[in-house]
Amino acid sequence: MRNRKLMLPWLAVSAMLAACGGGRGSGAVEQKRAERDSLKAAYDRIGKELRKVEDWLALNDSTVGRNLPLVTVQALVQQPFTHYIDVHGVVKADESAALYALTGGRVASIRVKPGDRVRKGQVMITLDNDVVEKQMAQAQAAADLASTTFAKQERLWQQHIGSEIQYLQAKANKEQAEAALATLQEQQRLGNVTAPFDGIVDDVMARVGDLATAMQPVARVVNPGGVQVQADVSEVYVKRIKAGIPVKVTFPSIGESFTAPLLYASEYIDPANRTFQVAVRAPHGEAYMRPNLLGDLQILDSHTDSALVLPAPAVLDDVSGRSYVFALGPAEQGANVKENEAVARKVFVERISEYQGRIHVRPKTADELKPGDRVVIEGAKNVSDGQAVLVNE
Repeated sequence: MRNRKLMLPWLAVSAMLAACGGGRGSGAVEQKRAERDSLKAAYDRIGKELRKVEDWLALNDSTVGRNLPLVTVQALVQQPFTHYIDVHGVVKADESAALYALTGGRVASIRVKPGDRVRKGQVMITLDNDVVEKQMAQAQAAADLASTTFAKQERLWQQHIGSEIQYLQAKANKEQAEAALATLQEQQRLGNVTAPFDGIVDDVMARVGDLATAMQPVARVVNPGGVQVQADVSEVYVKRIKAGIPVKVTFPSIGESFTAPLLYASEYIDPANRTFQVAVRAPHGEAYMRPNLLGDLQILDSHTDSALVLPAPAVLDDVSGRSYVFALGPAEQGANVKENEAVARKVFVERISEYQGRIHVRPKTADELKPGDRVVIEGAKNVSDGQAVLVNE
């Protein structure tokens, strides 16, 4: 009983000590937090004051170097901007044909040489067709006999001599003989290689004595009077390319060029490469205009008479994909900026169009960029908004 009475005061004291100890711990944490916040505020204040002192020293103390980004600037001007679609093309003749022997046989004679002008239907190469010629002689004799027989039978029939069946039989024999002769004549014609149109002999691949077949060409004829440059264009431009728009065609290998309207834009998209064909009519009389000559086409896509245009390095993108430029504005009141220095100001812009390293831009906010403003075109990657920069005049 006595021990129990002695334990009660100790339990009360322990509870009080525990309560007092917890209170002191919580108060110490709050005190340290307040001390930390006070030090942070003092640190920030001292840092700002230190930067001001350093800026002043950098500006006025000749022993202190001023390390500023060096930039090159350009004054904005309104200027025309043209965008082209660049593709590669090849010269194609309107009429160009590889000629084949439609019937097999050995080459008997070659009547033309490369560079010769030929007329449509002119015989260029003949094949050895003695068998056909002998058959034609027989067919000609049969046709002559049938024609003579029919003529006599027709006179008799007009005099009411002989039967109608005799007259009809003679007429049928004549027509059959003429058809057989015509068939052999066509076979003989196919045994010769003739020009399909007026043009120039570009090449003769056969030689006298060669065996000509329908699988291998023996000559090529080209009509240089009509030439066009053809190219394949990606389907992404199908709504922007129409017949009649200006096209500049350049032949880099020979240093020649011409400008002409687009002749046509195909309505068919090739499923193999997702392109459609365009063509430009080439001028007549140009000696250099040869089939398969490679050329570059610049197809006019858009044109603006007055635009804000910058070099591509002047336009940057942030992590969100927004485009911006740095314009040089006046220094803030009290800022430590020397005569050849300026303060960079970030201006968000919209990329309207880009061609060959030039970008047509428009400020997101009206009047943030205007003609005459100086814009950083070199060194922009080392600049931040509001930073002083050294201008490379």
